[in-house]
Amino acid sequence: MTPFYQLVGFGYPALFALVALIAWAGARIGWAREPRRRARFRAAARAAAAWAASLPAGTFLASLVPWWMMGHPALVLYALAVAWATAVAAVALAGPWRRDPFGPPGVIAAVTLGVIGLGLVTGSRLMLETPFGLGVLEAGRFYGLGNNAVVIYGASGILCAAWLGGALLRRGEHRRALLVMAAVTAFTVIVAAWPGFGAKVGGTIAMLPGFGVLLAAAAGKRVTRWRAAAIAVSGLALVMVFALVNYFVPVTGHSDIGGFVGQLLHGGAGATVQRKIGSNLGSLTANPFNLVIPVVLAGLGAIAAWPARLRCGQLARAYRQIPLLRAALAAVWLTAALGWLAEDSGVTVPAAALPLVLPLVIVILLGLPAEGPGEAAAERPSSPARAARLSLGGASMLTPDRAGGGSSEVPGL
Repeated sequence: MTPFYQLVGFGYPALFALVALIAWAGARIGWAREPRRRARFRAAARAAAAWAASLPAGTFLASLVPWWMMGHPALVLYALAVAWATAVAAVALAGPWRRDPFGPPGVIAAVTLGVIGLGLVTGSRLMLETPFGLGVLEAGRFYGLGNNAVVIYGASGILCAAWLGGALLRRGEHRRALLVMAAVTAFTVIVAAWPGFGAKVGGTIAMLPGFGVLLAAAAGKRVTRWRAAAIAVSGLALVMVFALVNYFVPVTGHSDIGGFVGQLLHGGAGATVQRKIGSNLGSLTANPFNLVIPVVLAGLGAIAAWPARLRCGQLARAYRQIPLLRAALAAVWLTAALGWLAEDSGVTVPAAALPLVLPLVIVILLGLPAEGPGEAAAERPSSPARAARLSLGGASMLTPDRAGGGSSEVPGL
């Protein structure tokens, strides 16, 4: 699967850098000033981002066809993944939810959540030997939620809950919104933690606090110190309950979750913990690129927390226009950071989620309606812009004023 990861790791940044470069060049030469061309370019860029975000789900759906029995299995697998991603993106962009900026990303997240969750419930057959699934040839795991899919799965559940809950909150249906979000949360974490389904210890410990942050925001509750402590240990508490059930109730079957309880009770757990800690720390030096991941994760967290301060005006606008988006991105970031600490794959766990999360954010930003005059004035920087600044998917591009006394607004994408 190494060529796939290299293609995604280098291809996605190259794709969106090309989109940004075309947009910047269009603004410089005046091409992007024509509204019809601008709209077509936005639509094409949004479709590309939606397809990119749908690719993880496509890799799992590819296993609906026995590609491993074909003459060129890898080629068939990747071709099926591309085709399924195209279908998922088309449905997301063409449905009645398409006018909502959060609609297509919410659908993609819901499809990804459903594909992975139902795949785990039905025996993990869709997970075997797929890029984000389980490496059977390496004998790592033969069922359950793999490390490469932990944050993809958790982020899909968080974004799906935020989309559905936000839509109901806009209608004033607060109680129904909380019930729907709680249902999505229960499905996601129970499937991940149950020994016969996902059997994932670290992943559940990581994702349930993220859902806690999102549900607190939806309920309008401030995260106090005591609530933060309860949210922090919620995932660990759920895993402990399921582990005890798995160990003491034979009908649930035996898994590594219940086995670890036996090690704790009878000795031997220390070696397992040391092995996992060593593997986690070793992930930082597995290859030179892994050292960049913590920097990227910290940078993305700062952008999600302070978009206005870091001159990410489009994301700040999205926070104002889309309910729960800020809380959802904070929850996804928290899940990714905790997944890094809780899983033995370490720093590669949050990195595996970038092919889903970053394109989905781009889809959201490209779907924002054009800003009004008052909003544009409020978002204009007070200091002169030193260089042309493109906000991908934005309603405007800010370029240096020729007189040097401020920023002039040029219609953008």
